[in-house]
Amino acid sequence: MIKKLSARQNEKSLKALMPAVGETVSIQFQVPRKRFTLKLLGFKENGSVILSAPKGSVNTLNLEGARLTATLMAGNRRCAFVSRLLKANPSPYPHWHLAYPDTVEYHRVRTHPRIPVNLAVSMDHQDEVQAAKLGMPRILHTQDISLNGISVDASSALGQVGDKYFLTLRFQINTLDQVILLPAVLRTIENVEPGVMLHGLEFESLEEETQLLITAFVYQQYLSELGYLEDE
Repeated sequence: MIKKLSARQNEKSLKALMPAVGETVSIQFQVPRKRFTLKLLGFKENGSVILSAPKGSVNTLNLEGARLTATLMAGNRRCAFVSRLLKANPSPYPHWHLAYPDTVEYHRVRTHPRIPVNLAVSMDHQDEVQAAKLGMPRILHTQDISLNGISVDASSALGQVGDKYFLTLRFQINTLDQVILLPAVLRTIENVEPGVMLHGLEFESLEEETQLLITAFVYQQYLSELGYLEDE
């Protein structure tokens, strides 16, 4: 059975949602039971969806033609569609063709788009008893940040949805080092690949100065991504 994203769904075409090339796509086969984390290379309406092939040696003989569920982000929408693997091509580079979906289910999950970063995060549970059970504070890693939240990678779940934490971040704005403390709430936990749990946290009750620093850092990263700022 394909899990629904939520009790109430919205539907659009993949072309209307326009997910970005390079977006991470989670692929779940039901029979045989296999899961892969791939990258979106492109798509052609009423043709196929092209993804990167899994790394390493993967036997695709029993996967071609098999039904699958694909999930990915398109802006601030989390999307899912049912498809099947049409062909696994080894050349001119390893890539997969999925059947183009008739419709894509989606729901809005982010107020602000997230910007890619590469930062260490010190994470501590606000409940001292839970912090001790989870071995916190712990130094973890984030790959993206927004004006109102951040994602954190870990090898296992760091609590339950609704738990509250303190996050400590160190980053540079222009050439100035900044260290800030961010109260946050755990909103989502997702097993994105074996041994990797992605935690989505929303900032809450930020002081004005902290909010200004986060805003300055996020927009600095955004301008850098667009090529308006040169890396030091």
